Amino acid sequence: MKNYLQLILLFTLCITFGCKEDAKDQNMGNNQNQVAPENTIKEVDSVKKSTTVPTQTTKKYKFIIAESGLNYRDKPKGKVVGKFEWRDKVEYLFSTQQTETITDNSQEVEGTWVALKHLKDTVYVFDYYLSDHEPRRSRTKLYYAEAYYRDILQPSKEIDIRLAFVNVSESFHMPENFIDKKDLRKDTIHFSQKQRTEFFKRMNYANSDTLFIYDLASTLVKRLPIKNIPLMACVSIYSSVKDEYKTEDYYSHDYQIGFNLGKAGYSGFAVIGKENPFVEKGLQPLIFKKMNQQQIDSNLKKQIISEDLVNDSVFKPYTSNYKNISAFVKANTDYSNWSDLIIINTQTKESFDIYQEEGESSGKADLSLADVASEYPENYQYIGNLFKNKPPVVFGFMWESFGCSQIQFLDNNELPIRILCDNRH
Repeated sequence: MKNYLQLILLFTLCITFGCKEDAKDQNMGNNQNQVAPENTIKEVDSVKKSTTVPTQTTKKYKFIIAESGLNYRDKPKGKVVGKFEWRDKVEYLFSTQQTETITDNSQEVEGTWVALKHLKDTVYVFDYYLSDHEPRRSRTKLYYAEAYYRDILQPSKEIDIRLAFVNVSESFHMPENFIDKKDLRKDTIHFSQKQRTEFFKRMNYANSDTLFIYDLASTLVKRLPIKNIPLMACVSIYSSVKDEYKTEDYYSHDYQIGFNLGKAGYSGFAVIGKENPFVEKGLQPLIFKKMNQQQIDSNLKKQIISEDLVNDSVFKPYTSNYKNISAFVKANTDYSNWSDLIIINTQTKESFDIYQEEGESSGKADLSLADVASEYPENYQYIGNLFKNKPPVVFGFMWESFGCSQIQFLDNNELPIRILCDNRH
């Protein structure tokens, strides 16, 4: 039986597996005076010039995937004359065969200068930031915040402690030798001022930034200035080095890096930035109740649901409501067994595409049914306003073992947000 919070926070529990409590450096109030890193998100340089274009029989298109936009030039490595935006669809003309290695956000990347058509001109960009496919997920960098955990293991009576942690490894391109060799046998590493400054620079963090945590239990937002939060690395449970032997060093990539929240008891979603993106008390559990005959008849008459939802000898129709949004599903008394999820605006009759594909690495989460006593009362799906100036969201219907869950908006034009859970399975 799966616990919802285990499902949605499954991988952040893994994150802190090796993060044993260290009496040193647990003071969350330690305000480390740092030199503020340059807070710049570099626009990717990429070009304009009327030129002879090789003949193409059919048009070929690409999409811009540089999140800060892509500059175009009048010739390869020439003068910047404009900028494409993220997700722009552009017409591809030809490759110049001129390759180059550039540094973007402290990371070396290789690519080729290629020609694109822009209005009546030929312009040039660096093709590392082009794709055949349009980006299908939001640029929002959303992480998990995992609460402090303490338990006594049986039968050994060993105390298992995991510190509260926000893992941001998926956004951090760790340079070679970032972790000192002398530290590579430690389960938990607390970083020096020099390492912290380098980390902030590569992540484009400033000392004035804040860690905002939406606590799912209270639906309140916690605000923690990142200049006061210790930075640490914990060994991933997917490390190739067996902990019981301790005869060889870990590799740098065996570690997951993030913010040490000590014994904090809140958990949920985390964003690092200057402004709070979350709506306090905006979410609510989505709990399903069995539909009565009057509800069935009314929704059938309004053509909100179909006969397929209600004509089943084993599965019965359930519903849950949020404002003018209704969710319908077929389920039996086993709340892990459900199908045919529909979420619809009952006023406009617009339905929303909710990801619910099962496979080797994904499956359906336990459903919260009002008439079934769950062993895990916190096992909820959620719906409501999580982000300011955005449509309502819904999440919690699926679990992922080889990937990360996503939050979907109740607006088919709004891209879903993939949670950066750093799953290394």
